[in-house]
Amino acid sequence: MEMIAERLEQILAHGALELRGDGRAGSGVVLTMQSIASTAIADPSLHVQEWPFFSSARKGAPTRGFLRLSRRPIEKASQVTHPHIAMMVDEGVSAFVDFAQGVPPGGIFVINTPLTPEAAAEKYRLTGRVYTIDGNTIAMQHLKQPLGNISLFALLCDILPGLSAEAGREHLEILLTKRRLPRPLIESNGNLFMASVGVARHADCVCGTTTDHHVSPFRGYGELAPGAQSRLRLSRTNLTSAYARTGFQLHFSDPDGLCNGCGHCIINCPENIISFRPDAATGVRVTGAEISRYCKLCNECIAVCPKKLFSEIPILHSQAV
Repeated sequence: MEMIAERLEQILAHGALELRGDGRAGSGVVLTMQSIASTAIADPSLHVQEWPFFSSARKGAPTRGFLRLSRRPIEKASQVTHPHIAMMVDEGVSAFVDFAQGVPPGGIFVINTPLTPEAAAEKYRLTGRVYTIDGNTIAMQHLKQPLGNISLFALLCDILPGLSAEAGREHLEILLTKRRLPRPLIESNGNLFMASVGVARHADCVCGTTTDHHVSPFRGYGELAPGAQSRLRLSRTNLTSAYARTGFQLHFSDPDGLCNGCGHCIINCPENIISFRPDAATGVRVTGAEISRYCKLCNECIAVCPKKLFSEIPILHSQAV
């Protein structure tokens, strides 16, 4: 542990210590990164840079957070592609992304999993220091739901130079208070944090090769839907309909020709899937939406349509309509 601490302190002194966290919407990646940043920035000698990166997708979609710490001013402004520490808050995200991609030799992996470090290293082909903690089980005891992000924050307070469990709990409480959580829930999260201190396991593992988590050179975003902002959000090969709430889908109905051509649904749809045709009287007339590939039930069209022509219905019901 002392060798890891010395190495991380050297990185802080001479460059920027970079962290990347992967999870799914609702797993608490953002809160984890914000908690680390809030705790670290209390040290006047540390410079901190933190930001999230995720699509407008529903709960369960991949989310990612970036964090840099340094004893010097941080001049980089790009995403973290070669993190010294890679964190996986929710193992379910491994079906979508490689959380270990780009980690340099001897990197650190922090995983919310019931697996041992050795088993996790073998499963994800990791070479370096592997930390595992069963945050979901600990959270069930305190929050009655499987959320491992607070346990990972406690673990990182133990790993990162200059952070401590006492400071971590203090700043976690500050953040949760700002989010206006009820006092009993704040206390439960604090108890969860303290219950996670010192229970993680770690091992130095060699289960991967230099090509297992290779970062491919950037060659552009490829073919994107009109209005696209990023591959994660709108790539034509990323079928974001998989993020929709299970068992439901969008339904459009206008048998009485009520569409007034306001275009609010067209403008607000993040996936650009609203269908329409020119209309002499209203300018445009909405005719439906292409829901099979990209509609993730974000409900934007439902919320903005003044004529209430969009709705969310059970799939079985939609097949009968």
